[in-house]
Amino acid sequence: MTLPAFSSNEYLDYKRKWFEYTNYTPHSGQMRLHFPEKSARFTVGVCGRRWGKTVSASKEAECVLMQPNKRVWVVAPTYGASEKVFREIWNELINKQQLPTRRASYKEQYIEFEWGSVFEGKSADNPNSLVGEGLDLLVMDEAAKIKKIIWDMYLRPTLSDRKGRCIFITTPEGFNWVYDCYSLGFHDEMWYSFNSPSWENQYAYPNGESDEDLIEARRNMDSIIFDQEFGAKFTAMAGRVYPFDRTLDMGNFPYDPALPTYCSLDFGYRMPAAIWFQTSKVEGRDHIYCIDEILHKRNMKTQDFALRVKGKRYNVVSYFGDPAGKSVQGQSGLGDIEIFRKFGINIRSVKDKISTNIVNGVTHVRGFIESADGNRYVHLHKKCLNLASDLENYRYPDHKEGSDLKMQPLKDGYFDHGADAFRYFFINRFPVRRKQMIIGQR
Repeated sequence: MTLPAFSSNEYLDYKRKWFEYTNYTPHSGQMRLHFPEKSARFTVGVCGRRWGKTVSASKEAECVLMQPNKRVWVVAPTYGASEKVFREIWNELINKQQLPTRRASYKEQYIEFEWGSVFEGKSADNPNSLVGEGLDLLVMDEAAKIKKIIWDMYLRPTLSDRKGRCIFITTPEGFNWVYDCYSLGFHDEMWYSFNSPSWENQYAYPNGESDEDLIEARRNMDSIIFDQEFGAKFTAMAGRVYPFDRTLDMGNFPYDPALPTYCSLDFGYRMPAAIWFQTSKVEGRDHIYCIDEILHKRNMKTQDFALRVKGKRYNVVSYFGDPAGKSVQGQSGLGDIEIFRKFGINIRSVKDKISTNIVNGVTHVRGFIESADGNRYVHLHKKCLNLASDLENYRYPDHKEGSDLKMQPLKDGYFDHGADAFRYFFINRFPVRRKQMIIGQR
């Protein structure tokens, strides 16, 4: 009954055979969970309602439990919620397959198989029950409804001894801690992330996004709630400045030496920022492509920053920056712009009051990301992950009732640097005073 240890490829092959044996045919979204683009210990699956999260999580757990001496938990916000995954595994392995056990209790959500593997259902609202032996697989069902402290203090340590895997499978709930985990999947080799809307489940929605139930829901629900619950999008962050959407605005847009290239800079010793752009004009209109970045590098002297920028071997037409870069630094007696000039980099800064006004500039940029007629003209290369994070998290201050509404975004010292460098490009390359904005397709 027990199975030998698998190599990675052997394990994937075993999965396919187990799915076939148990008559499970994953839909396209579930395939991203079961057969991911990269091997990673931590998987974050952000999925819409009626996607099949319970079934897919249970099939992942079954494949681990069929190996000897494995320990698997499903942790959900409540015991009632964890029972959903537990029930799927109980029905498959106990009722249908009638596999031998040493001890099994549906009420206690506990199964110990004859070959030493153990499966338990746990509740996040009972932290004391989450202290135990090391795990080979942890499934966090509806992870967005679980507090971050439960993951940090109780669950993450259970994966250390056995170098166990964790699957976060959830519908999003705003930009909470699960969003931070989801973001790790785009730059940390130990993490893998994907999102999949409800309509990728062709069993629940045979007509895909055109399913009549989804059409009715879209027509009668708040668009933000629909996008979150069915579209599996992180949407509910109050006060967000830009309508940037990673799923719509990111792709494969590498450097094209035939197109004009620009670099936009935000100075500052704490966390300077540089972004490289290209534009392509078709029938008198432009799309803007962000092709590279230097972001989120702490405590970098201006000289070092200039060398890093110069080290990028792009044929840059113009460099843009903050006019405040002319201010003299105490140590060198030179401004940032002057220091860059010494390295052969001449920085231009628009000076008219309309363009340099932050509120005007933000409004101007927002129209490029998503125009009034719903078209999108800014595209990020898939490696510009820090810029994507800055655009997603750049926000306005919370509005307190009875106070004046503040229109200037927060200077948080982290996300604002990339957002500022981003804005400098647009107000210099397409000054606000020019009412005519040239936008279009590549």
